[in-house]
Formats: sequence, C-alpha cells, structure tokens
Amino acid sequence: MSLSPSRLYNLIVAKYPKPTARDGEGVAPVAPLKLGILGAASIAPRAVINPAKLMPNKVMIYSVAARDIARAKEFAKKYGIPTTHDSYEELIADPEVEALYIPLPNGLHYEWALKCIEKGKPVLLEKPAASNAEQAEKLFAIANEKDVLVVEAFHWWFHPAAKLVKDIVSDKEEFGEVEKFEGSLCVNHFFKDDDIRFKFSLAGGSLMDMGCYPISWMRYYLGENPTAAKSLELEVYPKDAKIDGFASVEYSFASSDKKKGIVHCGMKTPLSTLWRIGFIPTMIITSSKKDLVYTMPLWPHVYHNISVRDIATGKIENRSCFEDGKETWSTYAFQLEAFADAVKGGKSTYSSLDPMKTY
Repeated sequence: MSLSPSRLYNLIVAKYPKPTARDGEGVAPVAPLKLGILGAASIAPRAVINPAKLMPNKVMIYSVAARDIARAKEFAKKYGIPTTHDSYEELIADPEVEALYIPLPNGLHYEWALKCIEKGKPVLLEKPAASNAEQAEKLFAIANEKDVLVVEAFHWWFHPAAKLVKDIVSDKEEFGEVEKFEGSLCVNHFFKDDDIRFKFSLAGGSLMDMGCYPISWMRYYLGENPTAAKSLELEVYPKDAKIDGFASVEYSFASSDKKKGIVHCGMKTPLSTLWRIGFIPTMIITSSKKDLVYTMPLWPHVYHNISVRDIATGKIENRSCFEDGKETWSTYAFQLEAFADAVKGGKSTYSSLDPMKTY
C-alpha cells in the first residue's frame, strides 16, 4: 500500500476513530485495563496514550508519575490522564493501577521493572529490558517465578506485516533454506549530544538503543540465536569512548557454517556509511532460492514493502499486509492491544531476554 496523501493525513492529522461495535460485541463486558505510566517520557503518547484512544473498552491510561509531581501534573493535564502520583513507588503501590508501562531511560528499566514484579503488577517494558544479559535473565526468572507478565516492547513484532514475512521465510519448500540475514537501523544527527542515549551510565549506545531492533529481527526470522560475533566494525562516539556511535556486527549460527547474520546500527553513523547501507530501516533475507527485502520493518504502519525475488527467474513479487479495519493502527497500537488482552486473559509470562545478548 502506497503512502497516499489521504493515508498520511489519517496517520498524522485525523482524529482517532470511534470504537466500532466489534470491539467487545457479543461478549460479556470487561472493564478496561487501568494502566499507569512510570515517567513522563516523550515516547509515552506514541506508545500507549494515543493507541489507548483506539481501544477505550480495553485500556484506560489511569495515572502517571514523574521525577517531580509538577512534571507529572503537567503531563497529565496535557494528555488527559485523570490521576497523578508523587513518586514511582506510589504509582506502583496504587491498588487501582493494574499494570505499568515503563518508558524510563535504559539503565533504569531493570530496577523499576523488578519493583513492579515484586508487587505483582504486569509490565509493558520499553526495550532493552535491562542493561545487560545477566540482568535480563534475572528479571525474567523472577517474573516467571512470581507468574507476572512482562512484555519487552519490541512493537514491530505485533504488526501483521511482520507475521507475513515470518510465514514467507519459514516455508522452506517455497522460499528455500535461509542462509543470510542483513538488517540496518541507522541515523546520523537525529539525536542531540545531550540525549540520554549517549550516557553510558544509563545503558546508552548504538547497539543497546538501535541495534536491539535488527538483532531482534534477525533472531525472529532466522528462528535461532547466534552463537558468536565473527567480526565487528565500530565507530566510537567522539565525546565518550565508552559509547558506540555506530556498529556493524556479523554473527554466526550453530545450525550451519554457511548461515550468517549481519546487523548495522548507529546513532552517529558516518554519512559515507549511511550512503552505503541506506537511510531507510531495511532487512534482507537470502535463501538458496529467493531473497526477501522488507522495507520499513520498524514502522510498517507508515509505509512498508515486502519484495520477494526468485533468484533463478528474476521474477519479483511485491506485497504489503494490513489488518482489515485497522489499516492505520500503529505497531504500538497492536502491541498495546496484545498486552491488554494478555493481562486480562491471564496468559503466561512473555520472556524476550535473548535480544539482550549481543554476543
């Protein structure tokens, strides 16, 4: 589907549509999930506040807490959130709050997710779940032990287009045996130098903030975890040698010596590298029979294209995938709906700690 003017208008300008009768039609009414937001973060409107307007029967943004109460009240007034709390601890302890969304800086995810788990509160946790694999393993082990739902917010995974690509590459008879994955998510000067993404103490850096996305694509579509990093190309952030401004990593896999995965990620990517890799988030999956190019896997709701080429004949098929009635839903909306359904349905703990391992 092309990005027509009307589609662009609906995505950016138009009001959210009223819920239709099919939202809960024919089933016993269930009270919407009361969600609290831990931190007045800029991503919260995109990730949960606006998506919740699409599903008022399922999710209610009930409360927010910030570093100071004035900031929380200002945020609540701006976005129509009915209640605020003086501290993160108060928000977590509020019996009216059924689940928490944590959009705090990377280095604070582990600490506050643990506090939510200890109180038995389900968590929609911004990626990466923790600052390293050891923390992630402990976090999800405790969540499993206490039977508390924790979802690491790799929102791209919930869009129908992601599942279509998975179906295509999983059909070995038609697509062939996958031999190579290459994914990129790179920018040059999108983030300011004082952005928290460049703070080592808060688990900043390109691999932690950007790279976890193409690493998660690689794991999902190849269906296995890499065993080792074979090579690394690195550009150090000039203002802090502990931070990677750009990284390109090649991974190996146990299933085959021929299989490899390549990930490019950068927050300060050299322009010469951007010209070589590309400005648009893209992934390429190559098999013995075909290759697939998935353009915009991170934001398929804005635009995406799935191009499959038959290596033998050169024939190319272009596809896209949207859910009927939810064509303008963002990846975040699909994610929030899935999280709310899981909480209300009592589904078992979701664990996605493997993306924390950069190998």
